[in-house]
Amino acid sequence: MKTYVVNLPQSLDRRENILAECARFGLEPEIFPAVYGKNLTDEELRARVDSLALEVFSKGEIGCCLSHLGIYRDMIGKDIPVAFILEDDAVFKHDPRPVFDSLAQLAAASSPDVYLLTRLANQYVDCGATPEIGGRRFLRGWRGFGTHGYAITQKAAMNILALQTPMKFACDWWKVFRTFGILRLFLCDTEIVGTHRELAQASTIESERPAGQGRSRKKYTLRQTPLRFTAKYYLDKLRHWRRIKNLT
Repeated sequence: MKTYVVNLPQSLDRRENILAECARFGLEPEIFPAVYGKNLTDEELRARVDSLALEVFSKGEIGCCLSHLGIYRDMIGKDIPVAFILEDDAVFKHDPRPVFDSLAQLAAASSPDVYLLTRLANQYVDCGATPEIGGRRFLRGWRGFGTHGYAITQKAAMNILALQTPMKFACDWWKVFRTFGILRLFLCDTEIVGTHRELAQASTIESERPAGQGRSRKKYTLRQTPLRFTAKYYLDKLRHWRRIKNLT
């Protein structure tokens, strides 16, 4: 399966980390140059980011999101049906190849699907039987965060691009994208991709993230979400409340 790695050209230690990780399993990723948020001019920000989003997200978060959107454009331009995307501080906790091989065969470019191989405050809806891909169970996602290891189909990439032009949400607000009905979210029951502790702690995105913005971001999300989708979210939450579980 086509594999991309998001990496800033100047972050050589991170590039060495992810290339070494990929080499363990014979993967040959394409290094995709990340957008360095700090270098974006005010004119570029106004052209590529929603005016309200500029008040909420740091330049690091914006650069991260624009990097992933750039990969989606590349996928579409090259007609890649499904791709796996890694960030440069990722580490493999299990061999990803069985899942990759199965997804390459099973995932349809026309189906808007995202498969998270990570574990970060994820929640799923317990629907009983779940599909098995590459020997791993994939659960119906309710909530998920993180973009350091996930597979995405071309249709999901197209849908996110349509919503995120200009950028309105962080690239890992999967619950929002699912609520908008633009993708189906699946969570692997095994954490195949984790993060390198030292590199993750040194992340420029995390260091720039404003503290104590949880409440204001919730208000921002409500403001950016049409009422029909907000109503749908709470109705679904009420309908599934007994079956929404933490993925531990």
